[in-house]
Amino acid sequence: MRYFFECGSFFDFSQAELCAVFESFNLSKDSIHKVSNTILLVESNSITPSLMDEIFKRLGGFIRYGEVIDNLDSFLNPFFEKKKITYGISILGENTLTIKDIQRLANEIKRGFRSSKIGVRFILPKTRELNAAQIYNNKVLENGFELCIFQSNSANMYGKTLGIQDIYSFVKRDTQRPEADFEMGVLPQKLARIMCNLTGLREGIIWDPFCGSGTILMEAAVLGFDILGTDIDLIALDSLSKNIQWLSKENIITDTKYNIFQLDINNVERKVLKDLKRTSINAIVCEPYMGPPQKKILTEYKANELIVDITKLYKNFFNVVNQMSSRGFKVVLILPSYKTKKGWIDINISQFIDKKWNVLNRSYTKGDLKWKRINSIIARNIFILEKR
Repeated sequence: MRYFFECGSFFDFSQAELCAVFESFNLSKDSIHKVSNTILLVESNSITPSLMDEIFKRLGGFIRYGEVIDNLDSFLNPFFEKKKITYGISILGENTLTIKDIQRLANEIKRGFRSSKIGVRFILPKTRELNAAQIYNNKVLENGFELCIFQSNSANMYGKTLGIQDIYSFVKRDTQRPEADFEMGVLPQKLARIMCNLTGLREGIIWDPFCGSGTILMEAAVLGFDILGTDIDLIALDSLSKNIQWLSKENIITDTKYNIFQLDINNVERKVLKDLKRTSINAIVCEPYMGPPQKKILTEYKANELIVDITKLYKNFFNVVNQMSSRGFKVVLILPSYKTKKGWIDINISQFIDKKWNVLNRSYTKGDLKWKRINSIIARNIFILEKR
């Protein structure tokens, strides 16, 4: 079987996430191949359709996935046994095809169905591809199909969509959760999901030492992890508690074990450190404090001032992690970059870790895991670490 995966806005994140999730299912990431700047191809005879669907539903960095179609006529034949068909056609990624090309192909398919007296409804994409709302609201996958066209080595390939990212569940957790500190800047949910998946784990305990109102830990809980949340801010901890209780009340999570308590990572008591060692934490996923939200490009002086404070925080953080972790322990964390009038200023991860730690980024993708939007002043650099 061959499957295609359409990546989200940050290709390198998507590629790294899929590779890490494959490893969590004891699958070789060597079956994953890049065919364009938006499409990954998976070739495997050992992955069942149900397993591939389970994998896709864990992901945060992908728009859709499906099976590759080798023969368009053979693909369409089973649909001639139906009485009604709803379908759409999408052009994925860079391609010379246009909306007019979609309409021509759609009309050709429509004539074939109508000649067999099959009721046909075609959903035209608003741009070049159907969005998730169009597919969900029109029940395209339930009542017909989405035919995708994408390029590989300048040749067109076809695919049938099997799954679309569940945007409504992400929106619900974003907009309906009881508490969120938008003034401090909330980590994007999909990035939080990706970071949890970059641990290469499917179960166990994830600790966020800087949990805030809990975006990372909410996504970890949805994925099936037990969670530990700590922060210096008691109000943030109360917000996290309310958010986790809301997930449970909404039946979004079940049987999740969680513990929440106040902790200043700069001043961890011996007793607390011993408790952390005994807790059997499997991974840390976190975004440490990166300074207050910035509305304009920084001066070099201001950026370096922020870096001094943050460097101290990260060193204290790794001092704790080195004491409570053992071989195989995973850390997925964010280091900030600051945009100044003279360019970006980065923080080097090597000043915080020694030879006891492997940086796994390059084992999953050749690109940098940098999450930044247009006009960003603070960029997020994600590092995947494993203790030797």
